[in-house]
Amino acid sequence: MSIEGRSLNKLERCDGGKSLIKENVATKMRKADVVVIGGGIVGMSTAYFLQQAGLAVTVVEKEHLAYGASGRNAGFIWLSLRPAGVQLDLARAGRDLYPGIVDDIGNDFEYRQHGGMIYCFNDGQLKVLSELAEARRADGLDMELVGSREAVELCPVLPENVAGATFCRDDAQIYTPRFVEALGRAFVARGGIVLDRTEVLSVAISGGKAIGVETTAGPVSADQVVIATGAWSAPFLEGLDVRLPIRPMRLQAMSTTPMALKFKPVLYGPLALKQYSMVRELPSYRDDLFRSPTEASLTNVELLECAVQRLDGTVLMGCAMDYPGYQQTSTLEGVGITAKVFSEHLPALRDHEVEKAWACMLPSTPDSIPYIGALEGVEGIVIAAGHVFGNAAGPITGKLVMELITGRTPSLNMEPFNVTRHAGISVDDPVLW
Repeated sequence: MSIEGRSLNKLERCDGGKSLIKENVATKMRKADVVVIGGGIVGMSTAYFLQQAGLAVTVVEKEHLAYGASGRNAGFIWLSLRPAGVQLDLARAGRDLYPGIVDDIGNDFEYRQHGGMIYCFNDGQLKVLSELAEARRADGLDMELVGSREAVELCPVLPENVAGATFCRDDAQIYTPRFVEALGRAFVARGGIVLDRTEVLSVAISGGKAIGVETTAGPVSADQVVIATGAWSAPFLEGLDVRLPIRPMRLQAMSTTPMALKFKPVLYGPLALKQYSMVRELPSYRDDLFRSPTEASLTNVELLECAVQRLDGTVLMGCAMDYPGYQQTSTLEGVGITAKVFSEHLPALRDHEVEKAWACMLPSTPDSIPYIGALEGVEGIVIAAGHVFGNAAGPITGKLVMELITGRTPSLNMEPFNVTRHAGISVDDPVLW
């Protein structure tokens, strides 16, 4: 089917697909109740829930849907290491929306709740994981510590020398670009408008109120504008004289061709744990237990050791982390540390064919909590940006934005997401999750 001349095709992703929506319409004044800027998981979730509430919505995306982190990440819906309180509440609320979305639009995007594991290789690491599992159970998560044999039974890709692992039944996964694609299909089929390959040049403001946006495809009038531009939010918001400390974090990943050996849980390895404050605060934590000698020889990169397998057998591995600004490219250093660590830690993958490597820009904030709320001083602008764990938080953010715009009681307390809470904090201040 098509709407205003746009045909629905396969989403353009890092694996070489095609654009979801092709736009070739004459420039004219378009009208909407809400314009959403950004076609990632947050933007499309927002459009989805606003449309369900009966509003006419136009999404404007500079590249193609899921161009940024939504099209390039490993798909973790990761509750295991979300701190109790705001982060965990947000992640759990987001995860809990997926079954309803699946019932509504189907499950072409591989939503699965097969749990998550954090594996380790020595007694020192295992002691820390034991303390972590105990603390997480106290926080209400269904996490246990399993020994070597059970870890391999739960995840056959793990080697026999694994010392043990945590197993959290609350963790889930999606194939994120396909989720955004599915939201886009449903949204357009129900009358929504997506302008991809279209840049927002400015937000139109009159009398202290947003009245729409000016784009490279012409103006779109609207009473509400939602800014959901991910890692690119800080430079975009500067055009509105708004400065938020949203820092782009580069994550590099690689994938294999499909393999017969199958495993279901999402995986974290020991080298990822040093990035989390809640782990570093455990009694038995020592930095040397969770740092590779190979990492010490690198200039800027550290490894957020994680892996996941798609239903077709493809294994994604990552993620080399650094902060090079807006350089969404993979490097020899990043790919090298990923390949070396996984060759050592998951030797079943060692001789398998590598298909591709890539990078994404993940937005980070000083407290790893997104900014969700109205922009002060201008009526009709809502910010939904800074999602370091967007797979979990994306859907609930969309619902919260819908509730704000329609005047409904928010599903969560909105104060922790206040867009002014970090006034004066430098974007370059160090961040731990």
